Amino acid sequence: MDQATTPFGFIQDGKIYRNAFLEYPAREIGEVRESEASTIKYFEDRFTMAENKVSQLEQSVEESENKGSYLMKLIHMRESLAKFDALGEYTQLYTRLDTIEEKLREIITQNRIKNLEIKRALIAEAEPFEFSSDWQEATDQLKEVKGKWIKTGAVDEEYQEEIEDRFNEILDNFFQRRKQFFEERKQMMYDRMRRYREINNDLYHLLRAPDKQEARERAKELQAAWREVGKIPGFQYSKLFRNHKSLTNKIFRSDSYGDYQSRGYDRSGGGGYGDRQGGYDRNRGGYDRDRSGGGYGGRQGGYDRNRGGYDRDRSGNNRYGGQSSYMSPDEAMSRKKGLISKAKDLIGKEKDNMFEEVKQLRMEWKQSGRISRERSIELTETFNYACEKALEINFLEKLVANRNPDHSYLNAAEKLQQKIPLLSDLISRDEEELDRSKTENQHLLNSRDTRSFSEDDRRAAGRLRSQMRKLQVKKELLEELQNDLDKYL
Repeated sequence: MDQATTPFGFIQDGKIYRNAFLEYPAREIGEVRESEASTIKYFEDRFTMAENKVSQLEQSVEESENKGSYLMKLIHMRESLAKFDALGEYTQLYTRLDTIEEKLREIITQNRIKNLEIKRALIAEAEPFEFSSDWQEATDQLKEVKGKWIKTGAVDEEYQEEIEDRFNEILDNFFQRRKQFFEERKQMMYDRMRRYREINNDLYHLLRAPDKQEARERAKELQAAWREVGKIPGFQYSKLFRNHKSLTNKIFRSDSYGDYQSRGYDRSGGGGYGDRQGGYDRNRGGYDRDRSGGGYGGRQGGYDRNRGGYDRDRSGNNRYGGQSSYMSPDEAMSRKKGLISKAKDLIGKEKDNMFEEVKQLRMEWKQSGRISRERSIELTETFNYACEKALEINFLEKLVANRNPDHSYLNAAEKLQQKIPLLSDLISRDEEELDRSKTENQHLLNSRDTRSFSEDDRRAAGRLRSQMRKLQVKKELLEELQNDLDKYL
């Protein structure tokens, strides 16, 4: 065998080794093949690749405006070079890397000082809107400020918690107040609509009053009360007002008192007259219940309580003009399984429109037909879980990328190390929010008879289930990430 030497390594027992350098011990990098000389030359030539990588990094740092984002890439390169199979002057490469790192850390320090100034200015910009009641303007301004905040890089750890807490406090104070305002406004609209219906019901009863003059006087009082109720959405008011106008007209027309005896008045929709076959009668005003007690509509279709949904008319369409949602249980089962498969396919996908895709799937789920209650509960839970997991993973990917500009340059283990603490923080916040919701809705948790729930209670119970499901998804995702990280350690 040819005798050959190199200042960068040695050959022993048919294997070639790289010399120790800095804190890195000598390591085997390959085997002698044709000859010692050719083997040494092969590994010395490979060292050119390592030199080129360092040169490329130097050039990228020099040309980049966001130089700080290259620090993690440099650290990763330092670790990779120690395991690179080549012979050469490694100490010289690491000296070059030290010079680049020193420059990057100085830039990062300056950037973090600048970022702190920017974020404090953004806090000052957001503070005037913390307790604003101009909901639209404040919402627009705070969203704009938050966009700038997300694009601004990290600050020194000494100040990180302080400014993050203050900024989040401003947002929480405003958006919690806005949420409370619109919930109270929604309740106010509901109360007003209920009052309009009560007035119409009272007018309906006046049709049966034996004293017509007294009925007219009372109707005038109800007309005055109507004008004092307040505004509600136009499309809802329009129907209620048509019924109100029809009733008052009949009361003030002396020849119309016998009409109500042959026509039914439906109080469930705010009042009105209709023929006994059901449907809307423009001359009489309003919707009537059909003879079966099925709800709105006559023989041409409508809401049928016995079937549990909107019935088809003779043309095969539902009352909203779309195709009928009726289908066999087997077809419904097939559709639901298909939607579950689509939801699972979204898990882990990087999509900018993930929310819209999940929203579309959920709309299709609502129209996917009826199956047995037991199977429906099971499949619905599976579907909702898949949707939530797709959303949570997508949200986490975007959040970690926004908060860490270097994220895309990291290896798999380093990416996991950034995601895990961030997800843990999200879980902590969700747990606090869920505890508050449970405290506010303790009566729902203690009640076993859901049939006694009001509509508001049902909505609150639905929100609670959604919160618990989201928290469960996050916890299981955290466990998956931790298991993945363990594989690299």
